[in-house]
Amino acid sequence: MKPRELVLALRAMGLTQKQIERKTGIPQPTISKIGLGRVSDVMSRHYVALLGAYEQQLKEQALQPAPMLRASLPHD
Repeated sequence: MKPRELVLALRAMGLTQKQIERKTGIPQPTISKIGLGRVSDVMSRHYVALLGAYEQQLKEQALQPAPMLRASLPHD
């Protein structure tokens, strides 16, 4: 994945830019610029941090219990 795709994926997973900043150490304004495609050359340490945050978020979501579906009971 490209850096922009990683930021967009993290946002789609429900993370705010500030939460991404806390997970990666990348300043929020830089995250915004990456997400908007305004940074053409992302530093390798930022890429590694984004990739790590993405992988961690995938693991966290996989460990969350699936929402329980309410069974519809037939009405008498």
